[in-house]
Amino acid sequence: MAKNRNIIDLSIGFSLTQETLSFIKKFFSIDVMGIYYSSALSTDKDSIVLRIENTKQDITTIKQNYFYLYYQDFKENLDNIYSNTDIFTINDFFNPKNLLRKLTGKNIGFEFMVSKLRYLSTSQVGRWFSYMKYFYGLCKRYGHQLIVSSGAKNIFELTSSRVINSILDRLEVSSTEYWADLNQWLSRKKRGMIYDSL
Repeated sequence: MAKNRNIIDLSIGFSLTQETLSFIKKFFSIDVMGIYYSSALSTDKDSIVLRIENTKQDITTIKQNYFYLYYQDFKENLDNIYSNTDIFTINDFFNPKNLLRKLTGKNIGFEFMVSKLRYLSTSQVGRWFSYMKYFYGLCKRYGHQLIVSSGAKNIFELTSSRVINSILDRLEVSSTEYWADLNQWLSRKKRGMIYDSL
């Protein structure tokens, strides 16, 4: 693995004790985890990115001294987009070209959950990969970041770096380039621990 390049899973939806965090880092080779603000927080703040729903930006006590990102589940209605959103979680197929072009320059992360693949038929999985290839090309074209997260609701749904790399290979995306881009994107987006750019 390249120096200073972390393996990142930005959507882990269950509480993490320090012991669980240490286990995940070792067993799944995940260095940085995005957890939701209501989850129990670890003392290892360098390994945590706190996810805060964009409609709850008034939360101040929990995000203190943690890196945090604002996220929202994307609905195709553009009227519901909040201006300070860092991550849009994509749950359904839609035509993304106009949206990504409209948001050019905002360096948004568009997140897809691997956990959704478990519930798709074979043909739907094929369509998902085809859609992701197209989406990745648009992200590169308009300056956004594709994010592949586990979407794990429990420890059994976690996805190792090997699985993510296999998905990237199927998308014909260089895993080295993907992880380097994601690390760079995250370092530009980090808020909270040192300063708050809002």
